[in-house]
Amino acid sequence: MSTETVSVAEVRHGDVIRDPEGRDFWREVREVGFGARHKEDGTGEQWDLYVFFGPFVDARADSDAPGDRPGVDRFVFREDAQVIRRLLP
Repeated sequence: MSTETVSVAEVRHGDVIRDPEGRDFWREVREVGFGARHKEDGTGEQWDLYVFFGPFVDARADSDAPGDRPGVDRFVFREDAQVIRRLLP
């Protein structure tokens, strides 16, 4: 499986992305949302968040069944985060 690292702003519908904690969980992005979280540094500033909703998938490049595992949920990334996504064959 080939992957690339991209900015959260580059993730699009249909991309297959890796869990933000680095675990080997992958989701197909079916919806994108946004949110905010306070920085824990006492400044009162907030992080903008990107929220990617979709089902778990088998991320192998030869898997042609996106959304093949039940459970639509979300991955949440801060605006300054990098995302690992699968490259299409």
